[in-house]
Amino acid sequence: MRPDPGLAIQEAVIAGMGAQARGDERLRLAARGKLLAWQQVDAMAPASELERAEFLLRRLYPTLPERSLQQVLAQLAEAGAAGSWHGFQRPEPLKAR
Repeated sequence: MRPDPGLAIQEAVIAGMGAQARGDERLRLAARGKLLAWQQVDAMAPASELERAEFLLRRLYPTLPERSLQQVLAQLAEAGAAGSWHGFQRPEPLKAR
């Protein structure tokens, strides 16, 4: 992997933040990541809710072991068949800072 030329700057900025600011930034970045994943889902060809769920889970949790992912998908499929799951809820748009 190539070295990241901005890593030192990023680490310096983070080191200068207080605990509250780091937490706030983590939440903001997580929300932005969810919105980006949903934008990717929107660009997909028509898909079932389960296919959308798999796409989102793979984007949002890339280190989730495959076995765990398949267990979650099986639970979602079962809940969908029972009528108690109708897909993931789309996040609210980010507020301007």
